Amino acid sequence: MPGSSPCQRHAVLLTFAVAWLVACGGSQAPAVVAAAASSDAPAASDSAAPAASSDATSPPTALPTSCADPTAATCTPPGNFVERLCQKPHPDIALAFFGKTPFTRLYLKGRMDELMFQEEVLALRFHGQAKGGMQIGSGHGSYDVLRWDGSCAMAVDADILSTSSPSKPKAARVLWHRVGNAMQDALISGSDAVKKARAKRGKECQGAMTGDVSAACQKADSALVDAVVDYVRGGGSLPPPPPP
Repeated sequence: MPGSSPCQRHAVLLTFAVAWLVACGGSQAPAVVAAAASSDAPAASDSAAPAASSDATSPPTALPTSCADPTAATCTPPGNFVERLCQKPHPDIALAFFGKTPFTRLYLKGRMDELMFQEEVLALRFHGQAKGGMQIGSGHGSYDVLRWDGSCAMAVDADILSTSSPSKPKAARVLWHRVGNAMQDALISGSDAVKKARAKRGKECQGAMTGDVSAACQKADSALVDAVVDYVRGGGSLPPPPPP
């Protein structure tokens, strides 16, 4: 700058430098704000975390109390529940199901394997005869059924089952020592007959559960089973058993 002093030239250069810095800083401000805003927003993976931790495949905590298909002629529990139920015996669930539930009761018109004549069972699932397939049994289909002891009998021919109850339907032997403590307590406190039969069995069997026992023990055990079955059939109160 001609004619200006060194101080004046220095002041002008300083003014241009400050102006340049302000202009550049202003152009960068929006980018800084955007970055701050994006850091506060939840990431996509965070928002999806609750769905990933869902326990929709976990088994339910309550037993079914209604028909899987209300329009079907036979009232049965849901199929996925039956799959879990029949993996092993569940005596507590059997006692609960033979009580105040809507599921269809069936009765044997003859013997089949371990099933007794006039035994009472509960319908779990019906298998119809496949069209064009090989005929099995009578061709009228079969049922998977639940016995009083908590075990499942599979593919029982429909023609050997009836919905008409005999005067004295039979029940598979309920193994007392396999019944849960809460269920045992409810049976003993709810029925004097069960309480007395339990005490009698304890006296006659001397702690024996299975194996070679005396005739008196066998008689006392049968009396206990009868008392339990009578109490459940009569609508006695029972605690909810754990799910399978």
